[in-house]
Amino acid sequence: MEENNPIEPIYKETKKRITAWLGLHKGESFDLDLVCRQCELTSAQSRNYASTMLSKEVDKGSLEKNNKLYRYIDNTYKPFDFLNASDDPPLDIHFPVGADGTRFGFDGHIVISPGDIIVVAGVSNMGKTTFALDFLWQNMDNFPCFFMGNELFPAKFKRRIRRMTWNNHLREDGTLKFDITRRLNSWKDIIKPDHINIIDWINLDDNFYRIGSIIEGIQDKLHNGIALINLQKDQNKNLGMGGGFSEHLASLYLVIDYNRLTVRKIKEWVDINTNGKVFGFEILPGGHQFNNIRPLIRCPDCFGYGKKKNLPCENCLGSGWADIIIQEKPVFTDYINEVF
Repeated sequence: MEENNPIEPIYKETKKRITAWLGLHKGESFDLDLVCRQCELTSAQSRNYASTMLSKEVDKGSLEKNNKLYRYIDNTYKPFDFLNASDDPPLDIHFPVGADGTRFGFDGHIVISPGDIIVVAGVSNMGKTTFALDFLWQNMDNFPCFFMGNELFPAKFKRRIRRMTWNNHLREDGTLKFDITRRLNSWKDIIKPDHINIIDWINLDDNFYRIGSIIEGIQDKLHNGIALINLQKDQNKNLGMGGGFSEHLASLYLVIDYNRLTVRKIKEWVDINTNGKVFGFEILPGGHQFNNIRPLIRCPDCFGYGKKKNLPCENCLGSGWADIIIQEKPVFTDYINEVF
């Protein structure tokens, strides 16, 4: 009579646990210690079996090993069907307008399509929320909108929007024209795929590197809608928290400093390429609307440095930026040009 192999039950149980564990952790990276710990494989024998099984998965092409770290290879993909894509024109999105009618010049000149991400990175208390609310007010009559804020307080918000009298935020039946909630994390979980989703703002604590995957998760939830995302920015940096990771997926990336907006990135435009353009603005008392929006240039006196002979430039008051002044030609010059 053949004796039972005492190793067989250990091997089968190890294989069962490893197979189940791998099925639950697709797309993740891990090492042997993590697998054994979570599968409760404590004996040297079961650990050896686990190592052998993972090696076989590497040989089959299911796993990739780099030093001690395994990565689950996800070779599934969804076909990209662009032939049957809609031929509808880009979304007719409207951007903030100054109280005096001045504009940043984006309307009709840049292309915003379904699924696009707009990022507004700004220094604290310099106009990000003003931009987000004005963007909401400009579009809530034509698109379903969803506003998510992490600094929303009922009385303060009500007081602020009472000043935004250029559009009524209520329908005839007294209901809001947009959805609104206070949200501090996991924004992608409540994204409305066919809405304009406005997030003011994403707090990363010290995990700045996460912004790329956060934006990717938000974009993955979009269908016919878009998302405008506000980020905090250090006043000495050119990008929002997370640096280049915050910019990669953006179709439009705007940077707000003190009374200044810089067009960092426009992925697709109609006729005028405003990449790199800089605009000056003011914000009305109460922070509810822009005013005096105008193009700026590098200060011609200090060449954008903000200083002359180690003193603040008098022309730009140390900002490095100046208004574009269109000077009329002298009459005598006009006469000379006509003669010659």
